[in-house]
Amino acid sequence: MNPYVLLFFVPLSWFVAMFMMEVGSLVMLPVCKFDKYKEKMNLVVGSIWAIIATSLVYLVVSLDGLFAPVMFATGEALFGLLMVLIVVLAFHHYLIGSAEGAESVEKDESSKKYLLLATPFALIVALIGNSLFTSVFSGYGIGLSLPLSTVASVLENHQLSVVMHNSLGVQVFYPEYTTMIFNAFNWVFFLGVVMYVVFFTVAFYGIKERFALGALSLSLANLLFLTSSYLWLPLVFQNAIRNVGFWIYIASLYIVLYLSTHDMLPFKQAWVFTLTFLGGMMFGLFTEGNILVDAVKGGIPASLLLTNPSMLEAGAIMVVLIGILAMGGVTAVSYEILFKNSLEKMETRKTQQS
Repeated sequence: MNPYVLLFFVPLSWFVAMFMMEVGSLVMLPVCKFDKYKEKMNLVVGSIWAIIATSLVYLVVSLDGLFAPVMFATGEALFGLLMVLIVVLAFHHYLIGSAEGAESVEKDESSKKYLLLATPFALIVALIGNSLFTSVFSGYGIGLSLPLSTVASVLENHQLSVVMHNSLGVQVFYPEYTTMIFNAFNWVFFLGVVMYVVFFTVAFYGIKERFALGALSLSLANLLFLTSSYLWLPLVFQNAIRNVGFWIYIASLYIVLYLSTHDMLPFKQAWVFTLTFLGGMMFGLFTEGNILVDAVKGGIPASLLLTNPSMLEAGAIMVVLIGILAMGGVTAVSYEILFKNSLEKMETRKTQQS
C-alpha cells in the first residue's frame, strides 16, 4: 500500500477517535444514572469541543496536501454534504460553548439544556461524516460523468489537474445525494459505529455497572462492521479475517473493556483512544488504498489521485508537522486550561457544599 495514502488515515483516525469521545459523552450524559460518571462526561465535553473543529481542519488540510488534484474533481460531488456538515457542526459548537458559559456562571440548568440541544446536532454530524466516508470507499452516491476508460487514462497518466484546469466546465464526478445517504451499506456501517461508540463510552469512563452493555455493543459493532465489509467491501473483509493481528486487536478490545470497567487498568482513557485510532489505521491498511470499489469494478487506487511527487513530499511533511505541533498543542492547551480548570472548579464546589 502506498505510504502516502496510509498517511492520510492518521488525521482521519485521529478525528474519528476524538469525535467518538465527544459524541459518546454528549449522548450518554442525559441517560446516565450515575453522577460520578456524568461529572466526568461533562468535563470531557467541555474540554474537547475546541479540538473537534481543529481536528476537522487538520483532516481537510491533509486531504488537500496529499490529494490536491482530486479536490477539483470531487469538490462538486461532496460540496453539498460538506457544507451541511460545517453548518451543523457550527451550531453544535455554539450550543456546547453556550453550555460552558452557563456553567461558568453556575447556571447548571441552562447548561444541561444547551448540552441536550447539542446532542441531535452531534448525531447529524456523525451521520453526514459516515455518509461521506462510506461513499468514498464504496462509490455509492458518486457518479462518473465521463467514460470510465477516459477517467482511468487521465488518472494513470497523472493528468487530472491538467484536464480540470483546461476544461473548467467538466465535472468528472457528480453527486447523487439520495443514494449517498440512503444506501444499505451506509446505514449498516453507521449502526456499527453507533454500537462502537456505546462500547467506547463505557470503556472510556470505566462504567462497571454497564459492562454487559459495553460487551454487547462491541459484539454488535464487530458483527455489523464485518457484515458490511463482507457485502460491500470484500477486499477489506478478506484482509481482516486472514490477518492474525486483526483478531488480536478484537480480543484486546474485550480485554480493555473488562479491565477498564473493573478498575484494573491505569490510563484507561488513553488505552481506549489508542485502540480506536489503531482501528482506523487498520481499516486503511485493509482497503489497500482502493476507493469507489462498488462503483468501479476493482475500485480505483487512491495512489492515482495523489498530487505530484515534489508537492507530495512537502504535503507529507506538512501533515506530520501539523499533527505534532498544532494538534498536539491544541490538545495540551485544552487539557491544561479547559479540563484541569473545570476539574478544580468542580472539586472546589464539592468542598463548599460539604
